[in-house]
Amino acid sequence: MRITTRLMVLVAFLCALAGCTEPPAAFRAYVDPPTGHVPYTARVVFSSPPGTYTVELPDGTSLTTREDEIEVTVDRLEWTAHVTWTDGSQVRTADATALGTNAPPTILAPRLNGDAFQGVVRPREATLVDFTHYAAGLAGPESGVVYDGDWRIVSIRAEAETKRLCESPMADSIYTPPWAEDQYHALFRGHIWENACLLYPLYTSETAPNGRPYAPESLPGYEYDGIKNRNVLLGVGFPEQDLVISVTVQDDWGRTTSASFVFRVAAAAYRGARAGGAFTAEPREITEFEDALFFVSSPRDPLYYRSDCPEVCRIPAQDRIYFASQENAEEAGKKRSQSCFGY
Repeated sequence: MRITTRLMVLVAFLCALAGCTEPPAAFRAYVDPPTGHVPYTARVVFSSPPGTYTVELPDGTSLTTREDEIEVTVDRLEWTAHVTWTDGSQVRTADATALGTNAPPTILAPRLNGDAFQGVVRPREATLVDFTHYAAGLAGPESGVVYDGDWRIVSIRAEAETKRLCESPMADSIYTPPWAEDQYHALFRGHIWENACLLYPLYTSETAPNGRPYAPESLPGYEYDGIKNRNVLLGVGFPEQDLVISVTVQDDWGRTTSASFVFRVAAAAYRGARAGGAFTAEPREITEFEDALFFVSSPRDPLYYRSDCPEVCRIPAQDRIYFASQENAEEAGKKRSQSCFGY
């Protein structure tokens, strides 16, 4: 014990001769308050012996102070400042973090054709699906996307209950006229509705060379073929069924939120050709979807297949493109697969 004590005294004596200083207490930096609705004002507080503090903020700027706190603006949901302390000879670092409490968007049911009470749509007729927020009132209950910041629609899908291929939904075509990159709006009844799209329930179109679906009628930004049939399911009948409309939105913090809503789509018995509508031919008989024959490929596949060909099920549902006829598929540059045509 005496030897140990003498050794400790000797070490302390030698350290004093060499100019050693006692290590500082643990360095800590924290945000006060640590949570809040972004953007909010807060303080970064330092706990350490006197010295110089350099604070690197999330936006890349830095501040230097000898005070024991600084005022900052927490401007993102996950906010971290990197703090460095020094007394001129020693250095310590710490991170000060804060979290935003901003709620993500709440997605309520959309309005169809501007009507908050409409729950049934007619097959193959232009239908406005509007996710703009409307407060509750005489015009109906609250609807659309509820959020206190900026948001945008990332995707909208419409999938009918019995319209399935290889056990996965065969989605309806979605239109956003006048078409613009990454924008969801729709020209409907002479007015452009933001945060909306048009669909023609139970209607799936061929894909035009520009990568957008052929339009069932003249729509700005979409190709419309008044001569050749581009309706993949021309003459196909459907019973009344559920139609699920799904939407994904992104808020101003980059978060995505999704929701789905169920509506009813009336039975689709073929009613004959009509000018400017979704039909360009007039089959004499109605075909059940299970018996419908169309043709399937993908953007990267040089071949096309009959819809009842096993190879179709190997194409991911989100990658499938459809053709109403072999002629249309071959005009698009596809070649017939010999494995499922039998000739």
